[in-house]
Amino acid sequence: MKNREQQSPEELKSQKRFLKYWLKNNTFIRISLLTISGFMKNIALMFLFSVLFFSCEKEKPLIVENGDIPLISKVLIGGEIYMEYSYNGANLVTEEKSKFHYTRHNYNEINQLISSDLYFDLRSVSSNSIVLEAAMNRKEWVSPANTQKSISHSLEYNIKGELVRKSFIKPSEDNNHIVEFLYENDRIVRLTRYNNNSIPGYTDYLYDNNGNIIKQMNYTVSSAGVADLTTATEYEYDNMNNPYQSFRRLLTPGVNSNPNNITKETYTIYFEVNQYTEKVQITENSYEYNDLGYPVKVNGVTEYVYK
Repeated sequence: MKNREQQSPEELKSQKRFLKYWLKNNTFIRISLLTISGFMKNIALMFLFSVLFFSCEKEKPLIVENGDIPLISKVLIGGEIYMEYSYNGANLVTEEKSKFHYTRHNYNEINQLISSDLYFDLRSVSSNSIVLEAAMNRKEWVSPANTQKSISHSLEYNIKGELVRKSFIKPSEDNNHIVEFLYENDRIVRLTRYNNNSIPGYTDYLYDNNGNIIKQMNYTVSSAGVADLTTATEYEYDNMNNPYQSFRRLLTPGVNSNPNNITKETYTIYFEVNQYTEKVQITENSYEYNDLGYPVKVNGVTEYVYK
């Protein structure tokens, strides 16, 4: 693996850009950063019941998804592996692995995501340049073996199979953090955050006719209940296939739900910032595609490798 001195400025920029993009579009991460006993007789009876129950229950068939979508196995930046993905027999992503974070996803028998565990090198989002430099220079990838769990979340669904709530669990901290979801026309249109039964903010989503998110608006809510728009992001797209649709079971609006790939992103800040921060920030992406219409290279540096 290349060390920091061997990497070109464009490769380093692409690494930071990919990490920033991943953080911005992963609601799970953004919110988390804000934010055997009993009687032997009863045990024996329970064990006997479970044996009888499971011996009578037929094994349910595996529901295989994403048969028409090529699965990303690796993301390369400057020819070096930056991220790796693992999948289960149903073609659902179970592991996201990188130098800076590791995530494990768990599903039920009907392929609904029921929980995720995140291990994250918090130094990679530090505002201290020395701390950030140390994170960028780490050699060993983050894993449950070398990094403490940062946060977990569990998911709840309604009778229609729509995600209605995510509960966030931080080790050794107040765990009363939840997110609730509002749907219109089978799409998530609002994500409301709760912290100790109060609402610090929410996010609204607007879609185009293809189902791509064209605008994301983040609001903060004051103690008096007044909502203020803090940031907004507008998106433009190509007409080709987004490979991250295979991650749609993660139920992250945007990068995992858009049918197409983002070509332009306009990020606008509505609160006061210092003189070094631009209130309107524009990011543009260019793609090279394979014969199936899926991207294989982004901005000439980031490469997608498929299974």
